[in-house]
Amino acid sequence: MSNWKGKCHIPALAFVIGGSLAFQEKVGFFLLAGLTSYWLFLYRRQLPLLMLIVCFGFFGYFYLSPSSYKNLPTLQEGVQVKWEGGIVSDVKETPHAYQVILKDENNEKQMVVYFKEDGNLKPHDWHHGSHCALIGSAEAFAQARNPGQFDYRSFMAEKGIVHQLIVSDLTDIQCDGRSFLSYIYEWRMEMDETLRQRIDPKAYGWIKALVLGETDELSDETLDWFREFNVSHILAISGLHTGLMVGGVYLFFFRLGIAAKRQVHIMIFLSLPVYTILAGAAPSVIRASLMALSLILMVLMNRKVPLTDLLSLAAFGLLLYSPSFFYNIGFQFSFLVTFSLILSTPIFKQHDGFWVQSIIVSFVSQLSILAFQIHYFYEFQPLSLFVNLLVVPYFSFFVIPFMMILFLLSQCFPFISYNLSSYFISFHEWVLSTVINFSRALDFKWVLGELTSSIIILYTIFFMVMMKKWGEGKKGSSFFYGGLTVGVLMISCVLPYFSSKGTVTMLDIGQGDTFVIELPYRRGVIVIDAAGPPVYTRNQEKIAAEIILPYLKSKGIDEIHAVFISHEDSDHNGSVTYLLEEMDVNRMFVSAYYKVEDETKNVVHLQRGDQVKIGGYAFDVISPETDRGNPNDNSLVLSSDIGGKRWLFTGDISVGVEDALLLNSPLLKADVLKVGHHGSNTSTSEEWITLLKPDVALISAGVNNRYGHPHKDVLDRLEHHQILVLQTNRHGAVQYNFSHQSGTFSTFLPYNASRE
Repeated sequence: MSNWKGKCHIPALAFVIGGSLAFQEKVGFFLLAGLTSYWLFLYRRQLPLLMLIVCFGFFGYFYLSPSSYKNLPTLQEGVQVKWEGGIVSDVKETPHAYQVILKDENNEKQMVVYFKEDGNLKPHDWHHGSHCALIGSAEAFAQARNPGQFDYRSFMAEKGIVHQLIVSDLTDIQCDGRSFLSYIYEWRMEMDETLRQRIDPKAYGWIKALVLGETDELSDETLDWFREFNVSHILAISGLHTGLMVGGVYLFFFRLGIAAKRQVHIMIFLSLPVYTILAGAAPSVIRASLMALSLILMVLMNRKVPLTDLLSLAAFGLLLYSPSFFYNIGFQFSFLVTFSLILSTPIFKQHDGFWVQSIIVSFVSQLSILAFQIHYFYEFQPLSLFVNLLVVPYFSFFVIPFMMILFLLSQCFPFISYNLSSYFISFHEWVLSTVINFSRALDFKWVLGELTSSIIILYTIFFMVMMKKWGEGKKGSSFFYGGLTVGVLMISCVLPYFSSKGTVTMLDIGQGDTFVIELPYRRGVIVIDAAGPPVYTRNQEKIAAEIILPYLKSKGIDEIHAVFISHEDSDHNGSVTYLLEEMDVNRMFVSAYYKVEDETKNVVHLQRGDQVKIGGYAFDVISPETDRGNPNDNSLVLSSDIGGKRWLFTGDISVGVEDALLLNSPLLKADVLKVGHHGSNTSTSEEWITLLKPDVALISAGVNNRYGHPHKDVLDRLEHHQILVLQTNRHGAVQYNFSHQSGTFSTFLPYNASRE
């Protein structure tokens, strides 16, 4: 066993590389396979170790393969099904429902959902470990319908859950029994409720986040700021929080002479599993607790084990227990940062001083996950290092310890906890607002877009070599490889500016229109309409935040050269405000009869006969000519040649405007027609189609929308003329990828029509 001391990371790494190879495609697969072959070549003289690496690699390839969750058994949707299983999660309460995860004897899992009714309390017989028999309606989880959009269906599938079973009445589900763990969950819930009642409401959100691991009480603005400046790891309970908890117990019981060192170690060893559950049992806190438990166990046994071995065994054990951790962002970030910091020990020995080492910790932590962070979130703040230097020590040495103390006081001395929390939150809000104001001067977002696996692999290699050279004291070589590390990201960032390919995308934003045109060589990015949700929706940022902005950022776009808004209905302009806030918009074009409240945003009014040129592409305005007194009929109608096809964007014009255009422009043609008013029967007349003779018709309409769009008569007319119809309610986002004068249409969701 001693021969393996310090080498446990080798089979664990082989296991992870095997899993990574399982979902690589094309260039990424061959690049990673080539590097793996070189790694195996290095061990050619150590046959037993070489065979072990190969075995663990194959094991990881099959055990962590995406096919393990993509081929899960499915249920017929919308049909009442009978199902039995044991509850394997805590009961989660949302504003509208109660949810639990059930697993049957075949290890298949389903989420069970019971929607609340007025005055409903938590189902009394739902507990971890309960065995339940139920009748429910199977429904699929919401899936991404656009590039760059979060895919909740895949997210749940990675956890081994394909469906949610909707229970309409509690009599349809019968549960009995419970596990010991359920009492701990119940105890946690009771402590949370006690905390809520005995603490200042503003402080409650922070304590719940930093002690219980749940951020739902913090504002979206606060969470967004922590994410944007790469300090969200403070809110994700991990090694920092676990270390502070362990240190606090050690300081209190041993340093004050209450208990001997060995007794304290046993006390921590027994309490850490409880703390893990109390803190939410996220992968990061499980990792930290496992390492702490292992270290204490080694101390109690008078054994010394390298930290890399403990970390590798913890990673391998967690992945063996649940392969879904492999796809968990928190798991990936936690292990990458921890492993990088452990391997950076030689670097820390070269530098003295708290602030110097703090800078190195922040620098290494950010670089270790940077490629993955950009891949998942498409952007980062290069100057966030300075914010980390202020925020991390403040939270580490003051906020988190104080939150833990307040949590304990709330359970034991409520008359002290409320007043203390009130004083704390006043000071904390002042400090945080000061830091946020300071951060505005450093607010420089670098939007790179979604990274390919080959870019991530190259980045990781150069980063590892840079760290190795730095640890060896070879600063020149380290700086060189550091330049290559950044250079890989720069190459990814500038690739669109050297590409002859362009794209026209009709985003699926529900009942509304949003088109994004990306010209070749990134000569221009044009947005035609930016729909928002219905006016009665509470969250008016929803469409922009979940669909439009993620798409733009996933393509590395942070500048929009032109925004055309056809008319002032919210299903066409509802997200404009958020685009202007998040993106650098050069100009906004509207109809001559569009009333704009804020004319300072480089707004240009257009009417028939005007032409706008962007990046060498001309957009001709063929309507409106006169004020028709109706926003729909005053829609901007644009015509442009893109990718060898003539495009016509029609807004929400009616048959009356179509007739006027037929009269005034008898030679008007269109290869691609954006069907007016989402396929309503008030537009797209027989005469209109006959004159234009389009090959492709694009319809943007919401799934099962209350208007019945697109109308059957319109679809029948288009089909009669043998026009290919692509519609968002059926196909999700629709893209036209072109180069020079030719291109191809594709749909984000599978397209099953007979004609491609």
